[in-house]
Amino acid sequence: VITCFGLSVVSSRYVGFAVVALLVEINSVFLHLRQILRMASMAAGTFYRVNSIINLGTYVIFRINTLAWMTRWLVLNRDKVPLLAYTLGSVGMAIMTVMNIILFCRLLRSDFLKSSTREAKKEM
Repeated sequence: VITCFGLSVVSSRYVGFAVVALLVEINSVFLHLRQILRMASMAAGTFYRVNSIINLGTYVIFRINTLAWMTRWLVLNRDKVPLLAYTLGSVGMAIMTVMNIILFCRLLRSDFLKSSTREAKKEM
């Protein structure tokens, strides 16, 4: 991330692309609030549940959609982007996509899928 933003700053190019990448950070507010609530042992309350739903929604909107748009833009503009920038962008997007898919699966399992599994066990 630092390399990609550094390239944007040093070359004064792709600044709009870098700014779009910052949309991902909107979800970070809810992701960090979730962690703070867990550390404060407030993971069983209504506030945590509401935050989990908002977190998942903003995750899809601001992480998944933004990364998909950025990947699409990079592929469509391949011929307009120098090889170094294209390589850095492609590698960075690939790493971020894998990390975000893993994090999304962990969030789903932790906040949504485990609770339904626990309820099914309680009924038995």
